[in-house]
Amino acid sequence: MTDATRNGAANHARHSPGWYQPLLDSGEVRPGQQLLIRCEGGRSISRLETFPPPLEIEERGGTYVLDDDGPVYRWRYEFVPRTF
Repeated sequence: MTDATRNGAANHARHSPGWYQPLLDSGEVRPGQQLLIRCEGGRSISRLETFPPPLEIEERGGTYVLDDDGPVYRWRYEFVPRTF
């Protein structure tokens, strides 16, 4: 069992491999690279994730959703509070 599997990271949704190919081809990122991604809202100010990062992360009170539009250095997680 890998650390990613043990921590549940393997179960998180990610884009298809083809979506990431331009980033890999440009050398902007590489598989397994650690990324410090800024968070807006919620309890976290940032998250250390491994490329490719999960699109959504469940957190107490809601979900962090990855906004990955644009260059990697602009990626961020936005907190969406649970409404029930």
